[in-house]
Formats: sequence, C-alpha cells, structure tokens
Amino acid sequence: MALDLVDYENKARKAVKDASPHFPIFEEFKGASYLKRYDLLCQKLVQEQLYTTAAVITAERGAAKTGDFAELSPMTGLKTFITSLAGHVAAEAARLN
Repeated sequence: MALDLVDYENKARKAVKDASPHFPIFEEFKGASYLKRYDLLCQKLVQEQLYTTAAVITAERGAAKTGDFAELSPMTGLKTFITSLAGHVAAEAARLN
C-alpha cells in the first residue's frame, strides 16, 4: 500500500521533456506531466500486484486549512485506498479473534 500527496504546482502539471539517453520511454509517459507519470506508475504497480493498492492525491499548499484535494484517477483515488485498507484491517482483526 502507498498513499502519496503531491504538491499541485505548475511544474508538476506541465509535460516533461521526453529525453532518456539510456532507456526507452514508455509510450504512455510521452508528453505526460510528473503527476500523470506518478499516477501511471502507481496504477502499474497495483495492476502487476506489486502493491495491493495505491493512492495519489494532489493539493495546493494552502489546502491544510480547507482540506481540498484532487484525485488523478479512480484506481489511485482515496476512496479505493481507504476501502482496501479497511478490508485489510477487517481481515486482520478476524484473524486475531
């Protein structure tokens, strides 16, 4: 499981240059921002069952006062993460009783 909060700044939302002298760039990463790449990475980790779940949420710096945040995709959203975590907690609690 992984839960990551990423600062919602302009640099993170802009497309990244596609320059990699040593390894080819995945097609889905081409022209994508750092936020999009991070979301795609977490989706792949879950799909390949390396993580049970992952959440990538983003918020502006002043969001601590308002609680406002954004999700990048349903698969890496907070509801999916919390649901999975609750399932793990319930399974562990049942195992201990």
